[in-house]
Amino acid sequence: MKLVIDGRSVELPEGATVLDGVNRLGIPLPQLCKDPDRPALGACRTCLVHVEGQRGLPAACHLPARAGMVIATEHPDAVRVRKGVLDLTLSMLTPSAERAGFAQLGAAAARHGLLEPSHAPLHRSDVDATKSFFVLDREACILCGRCTVACDEVQQIGAISLLGRGHATRVGVFGDGAMASSVCTSCGQCVATCPTGALRPKETPAKVVQRVETTCPYCGVGCGIELGIREDDRLALMTDDVPSNRSSLGMLCVKGRFATGFVHSRDRITRPMIRRDGRFVPASWDEALDAAAAGLARHRGRLGALASAKATNEDGYVIQKFCRVVMQTNDVDHCTRLCHSPSVEAMLVSMGSGATSNSYQDYEDAGCLLVVGADASANHPVIAVRFRRAVGRGARLVVVNPRRVELCDQADLWIQPRPGTDVALFNAMARVILDEGLANEEFIRTRTEGFDAWRASLARFTLDEAARVTGVPAEDIARAARWYAKPAFAGSCLVWGMGITQHTNGIHNAHALLNLSLVAGQMGFAGSGISPLRGQNNVQGCGDAGCIPTNLPGYAHYDPATLARFEAAWGVRPPGRPGRVVTEMVEGCLSGETRAMYVVGENPLLSEPDLHHAEKALGQLDFLVVQDLFMHETAERAHVFLPAAAFAEKEGTFTNSERRVQRVRAALPPPGEARPDWWITCELARRVARKLGVDVGRQFDYAGPREIFDEMARLWPFLAGLSHARLDREGGLQWPCPTPEHPGTRFLYADSFPLGRARFVPALQLAEAAELPDAAFPFVLNTGRLLYHWHGGTLTRRVQGLMELAPHLEVAIHPSDARRLGLATGARLRVESRRGELVGRAHVTEAVRPGALFVPFVKLEESAANFLTNAAFDPSSKIPEYKVCAVRIERLPE
Repeated sequence: MKLVIDGRSVELPEGATVLDGVNRLGIPLPQLCKDPDRPALGACRTCLVHVEGQRGLPAACHLPARAGMVIATEHPDAVRVRKGVLDLTLSMLTPSAERAGFAQLGAAAARHGLLEPSHAPLHRSDVDATKSFFVLDREACILCGRCTVACDEVQQIGAISLLGRGHATRVGVFGDGAMASSVCTSCGQCVATCPTGALRPKETPAKVVQRVETTCPYCGVGCGIELGIREDDRLALMTDDVPSNRSSLGMLCVKGRFATGFVHSRDRITRPMIRRDGRFVPASWDEALDAAAAGLARHRGRLGALASAKATNEDGYVIQKFCRVVMQTNDVDHCTRLCHSPSVEAMLVSMGSGATSNSYQDYEDAGCLLVVGADASANHPVIAVRFRRAVGRGARLVVVNPRRVELCDQADLWIQPRPGTDVALFNAMARVILDEGLANEEFIRTRTEGFDAWRASLARFTLDEAARVTGVPAEDIARAARWYAKPAFAGSCLVWGMGITQHTNGIHNAHALLNLSLVAGQMGFAGSGISPLRGQNNVQGCGDAGCIPTNLPGYAHYDPATLARFEAAWGVRPPGRPGRVVTEMVEGCLSGETRAMYVVGENPLLSEPDLHHAEKALGQLDFLVVQDLFMHETAERAHVFLPAAAFAEKEGTFTNSERRVQRVRAALPPPGEARPDWWITCELARRVARKLGVDVGRQFDYAGPREIFDEMARLWPFLAGLSHARLDREGGLQWPCPTPEHPGTRFLYADSFPLGRARFVPALQLAEAAELPDAAFPFVLNTGRLLYHWHGGTLTRRVQGLMELAPHLEVAIHPSDARRLGLATGARLRVESRRGELVGRAHVTEAVRPGALFVPFVKLEESAANFLTNAAFDPSSKIPEYKVCAVRIERLPE
C-alpha cells in the first residue's frame, strides 16, 4: 500500500505502522521509546503526527498505515505539541558534563528549538556505579521502558524493572538495591538501547569516527558485533549488536559487548622476538622468520603443530597446508582435541559428518530440549536465551548435569547423575523408548543400520540398574525418555557440552547420545537435531579447514583418490596416514618423537591437563615457535616469538557452532610490526621450503584471505557456493552450500546421511573415571568455564572490567562439606590432587553435591584447575579426562 508522508510517497506492507514509513524515508521524527530494531512501546508520545482528515495527533508508532493516508510530521500543531512533550521530558533530567546532552533526547529537543527545559527536575538520585562496565544514572532517565524490555524480553534475564508508582517510579532491581546485587549479567543490552545515556559505558568520552561489523572472537555462538573506532584509534569500550546477524539476532553477552579491549593490552607483543643467551631480544621479521625456519627445518619428521580455533578459517587452512606440503606431516591439531573430539569422531562414524545438524532457530522451535553436560548460561549465553524462549513457548526442558547450573531454574526436569555414568543413563532412556513403543520404527528401518546388535547391547540397562549406577530415580529417567521421544509439538533437540566428552569414556558417551537420537528419529526436520555446543569461536572452522591429524580439509580421508585430488591442487602429495593428536605430540616431547613445535594462538601450558607434566614435556623440546598476541605461559618458553594480528586487525571468516560461515573484518591496523597469521605462516612456509629444497611453486603466494578461502572452497564441495564477496552481500551462510545460488542448509539429514545410512554403535559403560575419590583424596573435582572469563583467561584477564567481576578463583563446595571443614564463602583454601595444587576461595553453594567440588578453568592469582586435572585420556579420541579427578582440601589462614 502507498501513503504520503511530508509530500513523499512510500510503499509499505500490510501490518506496518506510519512510523515504519517515516523511518523508511529517513525523516528525523523523535521516537524515544522505540529501539531501532524492536517494536515501539508507545510510552513517550514524541512521535506525534498530523493525519489529513483525522482529528487529534496520533502517535506514529501505533498508527496502522492505510493506503492513501497523507501524513505531515511538520504540521504546526504536531510540532507544537511534540515540543511540549519534549520539554516536559527534558525537565525530568539534570544536566551535567558527564551526561553529554542526553543523546537521542537532546538531539530531538535541539531540532525542536529547545536549548534548555522550562521546568526543574523533581528528583535527585545518586549514580549507581556498582557494575564494572556501565552506570545507572537515574537523573538522566525518562522512564521510557526500553531497558526493562531489553533485559526481560530480549535477554530473558529480568534483572531490572520499573519500580514504584507515580512520581516515585524509577528503574531498579529486586529489593531496590544496587545493580551489582542483582542477577544482572552485564550483557549491556539495556545500555545499548538507552536513548538518553542514563545507562552508559564507563569510559572517557571520545568521538566514534568509524564502525565496522565483524564477528565476536569468544565462544562458538558466532554473534555479530559492530566495533566502534574512536578518534584516538582505539576501540570503543562497548560494541553494538547486529540484529541482522542470523545467529545472534541482536543479542550479546558481557564478553562480546564489553571485552574486545584486550587488543589494546599493554603487554601486547608487537615485535618479533628471538631468544638469545636465555632471554628474548627484538628482531626484524627477516631475522625471526629465518631463525624459525631453520629450527623447524632441522626437525622435519619430528614436528608437532597446533593451529588456533581463535584464528580464522584462512589462517588454519594455511597452517595445515604448511604442515602437509612443506613439513610432510599430518601432525597438526587444535583445541577440538580437548573439548569435542569424541563428539566429532562419533558423529563421523555414525552419520558421516562431525557438525551440529540443526540451527539455533530449531532450539526455539523444538517441543523438547535435552541439554546434557552443558552450562549454556555461562559458556554460550545467547544460546541460553533461545532455550529460555523455547520454554516460554511451551517446550519441555530437561537438564542433565551433576552440578546445578542456571538452566535448572527453568527446567521441567533436572537429572543429576554421578559423574562418569552417562552411558548407563542414556542406554536406559533408549531402552524405555524401545520397551514403551516410542521408537521411530520407520526411521530406524529405512535410514539406519546396526540396530539389532545395538538393541541387544541394551539388555542390562534396565531402569533399576541405571538408577543404581547413576543415582537418578528410575521415574525421572523414564520421564526424560518419554518427553524426548514424543514431544508435545515439533521435534526434540539434543544439546551437549564438554560434560559429556571430557572423560576417559568420552567416545562411548557421545555414541550413547547419538543412538538415543537415532532410535527416536529426532533429526532431519525443523525443531529437531543433534548439537554439540562448540567452545571456541572458530573451533568448527578450524576442523573444517583441516587442522586435525585424522582428516584432510573438509574431513576428507587419506584414500588414494583423495590424496591425488589434493596433490593436483597443492603440487605435493600429502602424507597418506593419520598424524598424531596434541596429547600424543606432548607425550612425544618426552620420548623424542617430538623435537620441535609450532604453536599458533594456543597456550598448552594452560590448557593441557596435569600442567606440571606438560611443563616438563615442553621443556624437552629442542625448538619451539610461538605465534600469538601475548607472552603467555607457553610463549615464555619459545625460541622464536612471532607477533600476530588480533581478530579486530585482520580479514577472514569464522564458522560457528551452527555451521554458519561469517565474515571477520579489520577495524584497526595491527599494532607495531604484528602481522596476520596467514601472512606469517606463508612467509615461514616459503623459507622452510627453500631450506629443505622443496619446490612449492607459488602455493603460498596468496594476495590475501579471499584467495585462501576460494582455494579451500574449491577443495571442499560444502563450501563451493561461498566466497567473501557473497558473505559480504548476504551475511553469514550455513554449509553445505554447494553452489553460488544455494541458500545454505538450515538442518542436515533431511533425506539422507553422508554414509548413506546412519549407524547404531553400541556404547559401553566402562569405569566411571580413571581416578575416583579415596581416603587420601576424598573429593571429586569437576571443571568448567565462567561467564566472566573465557577458558584459561589469556584474553579475559586482560580486560579490567571482567577482572573486577571475577577477580578470584572460586572453589564451589557443598554446605555440608563446608560446615565440616569450617569453611565459609570467601575463605582461603588449598585444593590438592596427586599432580599439583591450587589456592582459591571457597564458594559455599548447593549447586554441587556433597563430596564434590567445582573449579573453573581460568587461571587467577597464579592458580588454575589444570594443575590438578588428570592426563588420562579416552583411548579412541585421545581427549583428557578434565571432568573427574580426586582431590583433597584444607583451609588456609587469611
